[in-house]
Amino acid sequence: MTVMQKKWVDLHIHTTASDSLLAPQEVVEIAKECGLSAISITDHDAIDGFVEAKQKADELGIELVPGVELSVAYQGEDFHLLGYLIDYENPEFLKKINSFREERFIRGEKMVEKLNELGIDLRMETVKSIAGNGSVGRPHLADALVKEEFVHTYDEAFARYLGYHAPAYVPKKYLTPKEAIDLIHLVRGVAVFAHPGTSRSQQAIYDFLEMGLDGIEAYHCQHDRYVTTHHINLAKKLGLIYTGGSDCHGRRKGKILIGTVKVPYRCLEMLRKVKEENY
Repeated sequence: MTVMQKKWVDLHIHTTASDSLLAPQEVVEIAKECGLSAISITDHDAIDGFVEAKQKADELGIELVPGVELSVAYQGEDFHLLGYLIDYENPEFLKKINSFREERFIRGEKMVEKLNELGIDLRMETVKSIAGNGSVGRPHLADALVKEEFVHTYDEAFARYLGYHAPAYVPKKYLTPKEAIDLIHLVRGVAVFAHPGTSRSQQAIYDFLEMGLDGIEAYHCQHDRYVTTHHINLAKKLGLIYTGGSDCHGRRKGKILIGTVKVPYRCLEMLRKVKEENY
């Protein structure tokens, strides 16, 4: 009697198209080495990484799920929403994503200006050279500060200058949760609450449910077994699906996290079922 081999997925991975150190093709190659059956590239406000990874995924026989991660503000706290199985070629969606990208760049310029006022002679050209074609974010500024030796480490850059209460921080322009969920649904996607275990309050899950939320990310690199189990049970109680992924950003967290969070293939099947039922 043959035993069915369990299939694993990683549905939360970033690339150089947003704030990871890994190129899209590298992500696919690492996923293959880890024995993953499917992955989703969920860059912040960008889908370029997914598009770039498609050919390599086809070559290596890895299922590649289109995804995106959107930032929202709600009752004084920042949250992230994941959009899965989206129609990434929708013109209205692309227009929105491009506007987010432009806002990120302007925000980056403002933070560089603040750093300059603090006596830190950082140039936007340095940040741009690090971001490459990626959507500019604070991690790129942190990398630039390390490169120019204004700080010793990435974490120090956030602690001293770029963190939420640090002197060079500039607030981001956020969507409301309803706007983000509606945008995901506009492109026939499935809206999932990202890493709820890192949030101060669980109430937002209930509130977002009223706005059309489809699922909760239960498996995550910052969720221990207790937190994961809690969110699986909460999803079942609320009639939501549950998903998961490593939230890998390259070696920014000390090691490459792809495949380190064991997410069953069933999570991808649930996403597909919701997509089918909704659309």
